Amino acid sequence: MKKLLYLTPILLSILACGAQHQSSQNVANIVNATLTAIAQDNSQVVASQTTFTPTSVQTLPTSTQQVASEEGNLTLSLDILRYGMYHSPDWGEFQLSDGIYYRPPPTSQESPETYTTRLLDTIFYGDINLDGIKDAVVFLSTQNGGTGHFIEMAAVLNLNGSAHNISTLYLGDRVIIESGVIRDGLITLNLRVQGPNDGLCCPSQIVIWNFHLDNGQLVKIP
Repeated sequence: MKKLLYLTPILLSILACGAQHQSSQNVANIVNATLTAIAQDNSQVVASQTTFTPTSVQTLPTSTQQVASEEGNLTLSLDILRYGMYHSPDWGEFQLSDGIYYRPPPTSQESPETYTTRLLDTIFYGDINLDGIKDAVVFLSTQNGGTGHFIEMAAVLNLNGSAHNISTLYLGDRVIIESGVIRDGLITLNLRVQGPNDGLCCPSQIVIWNFHLDNGQLVKIP
């Protein structure tokens, strides 16, 4: 466009001269040739321009997201505990599957449902071994063919997000865990146990028991 404006006076001069000395056909030829040259020159400039195509930008997670992800990976989730490996002084070593373990009945006439160990819903989190990482205390209920439901407390250490049942302690037959807390390595439980006049089916006496790890074993504090 700039070249066209620059050449306009020249074209006008040529037209004026052409009117006096040359035929109109010659003047038209000159103008057409000049315009053609300008158009070709402009097309070369346009063709040489680079077309910019925006590309997608990958969003990186923020440091907060990364920290949250790392913390989540170190948590002893319910799934980890429901599929964990446990050891009982009375029932040996076993691995839960979806919160339950079936042991073979003594005879084929007995139901496998009465020879099980189940993870109870009550779970407490806290630092058991004082390493600055939250561990877990879970409770297991075992049936062995009769009416008893033998309750055990299992201390589960958090080892970089993996569960390690370091110790398991028997609490009683059909006792009920009402509440509990873990603070500074001390495990405090509020339980309902059988009183002097209670049957095994119906505990009514409220007690508070304290436990801690001593040389890797759960110990009740008198």
